[in-house]
Amino acid sequence: MILLYRLSSPALSLVCALSYAALLLGVLYPVLVVVLSALVSFLLLSRLLNWQMRTFQFWHLLGTPMLFLLSSFGLFFLLESAPVKIGLAVAVTFLLFLFVEHVFSFIHLPMKYQPFTLEYLSQLLHVLSVFFLATLGFGLRLFLQAPLWLLSLAFFLVLAFILYGTLWAGKLDALRARPYALAAALLITELFAAISFLPTGFYTNAAFLALGVYVLLGLSRADALHKLSREVLRRYLLLFAVLGAAIALTSQWV
Repeated sequence: MILLYRLSSPALSLVCALSYAALLLGVLYPVLVVVLSALVSFLLLSRLLNWQMRTFQFWHLLGTPMLFLLSSFGLFFLLESAPVKIGLAVAVTFLLFLFVEHVFSFIHLPMKYQPFTLEYLSQLLHVLSVFFLATLGFGLRLFLQAPLWLLSLAFFLVLAFILYGTLWAGKLDALRARPYALAAALLITELFAAISFLPTGFYTNAAFLALGVYVLLGLSRADALHKLSREVLRRYLLLFAVLGAAIALTSQWV
């Protein structure tokens, strides 16, 4: 029986690779590819997690890789270079394999699980998912004039899930995690709306937002766990300043 669970990570990686191959070759309608990949991924991950749908652990460990996979399709549709698309497919497939492999260890072989691995991997996938979604959101805003309020609402819901999941992975009590998650999601959503008015491209805007999410995730988690100090605050602010300056100086401003 455990062999079926053990095959979850290569099976999901295969689904991801085949989905990208279908999109690159144009053998299926893009919407059909996205729907099929979402359905198969849901079934594989739910089986791996023993269908424990009444727990947040189930939805966190299911939602994190699915959000990462589906959001990556949004960036894929905006890319024009085939080599870059292939690079994206390889990176997403590898990270999904790595994450699901550790989920398998966490659920079915806890003796081999390395503590905090899923916590750090989740944060990485969440930040990348924000970048992918922000790129798609800013792209829809630019090309299709999508309503800002609708994009902001969708972003708020995704961010609330991401932030709550990050705090949950940090073993924070649910009653304490919810206000932090909602407040931080509101702040980042406001940042999303403000950045949309910058005279920069959507990749630059998404990079600014992903950086803001990373910093706010780290500060929120540290404060919620009573680990926020001047040194931690200084480190995150310095990182934000350096990377923010790098993004601004290497971007093309209209």
